[in-house]
Amino acid sequence: MAALALAGLGLAGYRAGWLGALLPKRALPFETLDNLPGFRVLQTGNTTFGSVPLFGLDGKKPEGLLAAEQAVRADICDALFGATAAGEAVPIAYFFDYQCPLCRRLTPRLRALSGVAITWHDLAGLGPASETAARAAIAAGFQGAYEQFHERLMRSRFQANLGYVETLAGSIGIDGKRLLADMESPVVTRRMWLSRAAASRLGMVGTPGLVVGHTVIIGDINDIDLRRIVAEESRSGRRCDQTGDQTGDQTGG
Repeated sequence: MAALALAGLGLAGYRAGWLGALLPKRALPFETLDNLPGFRVLQTGNTTFGSVPLFGLDGKKPEGLLAAEQAVRADICDALFGATAAGEAVPIAYFFDYQCPLCRRLTPRLRALSGVAITWHDLAGLGPASETAARAAIAAGFQGAYEQFHERLMRSRFQANLGYVETLAGSIGIDGKRLLADMESPVVTRRMWLSRAAASRLGMVGTPGLVVGHTVIIGDINDIDLRRIVAEESRSGRRCDQTGDQTGDQTGG
C-alpha cells in the first residue's frame, strides 16, 4: 500500500510539475516542422482524440475551410495569435475542446501563467455537444462575455445543447435569444474553420494543443516544462512574422 501511495504521489507530482523541479534538467525532445520554418514541435503523447470534419460527404473540402487554409498559409501568426503576436507578452494559442478532460485540467493552469497572452481556439472535435458549446462561447463574445461563458462551460459536466446554452446565457446576464441567433453567424463559422485549418497545418489531431511563441506542443504538458518553454520564448525576444521565421537564437531545451 505504501508503494502504491508513493507511486501515486510521484505521478501527481509529475503532472503538477513540482517533482520535475527536484530532478536534473532534461533535454526536451523537440523536432523541427519542415512546413513551418522557425517553429519546433514537442509531442507529449497525452491527447484526447477527436474527429474534426475537414471534408464534406462528397469528399470535397468546404469553401469555408479552403478560405481558412489560404489565410493560414498567408499569415500563420495572425491565424494563431491575432494582435497578440506583436505584443510584449509571450503569445499562446490554445487548441481545446469543451468535452476534453485533459483540457479541463490544463485551462486553469494556463490562466495561472504570468507574462502570456492566450488566444482561444475551439476545435470542437468530440461530437455535437462540442460544436454547440464552441459556437455558443464564441457567440457570447459578441456580448462581451466570452471569458465568463468559457469558464462556465469548462466547469460544466453537462452535454451542451441549445436549451442549456440559452439558460447559461441568462445566468450570466446576457441575451440568450441573441446568443442562439449569433451562433449561426458567418463570423462564428469562419473563426471555427480558421482554428481547424491552423490545427491541421500544425499536425494536431486531438486536444489539447498549444503554440507557445514558436513552440508547438501536441498534447498535455506538466507545469515545469510549460513554464520552462514560456521562459525560453520570453528570453529569446522572438516575435512571430508572416512566414514563421524568427529573429534571435532558438533554444534547444
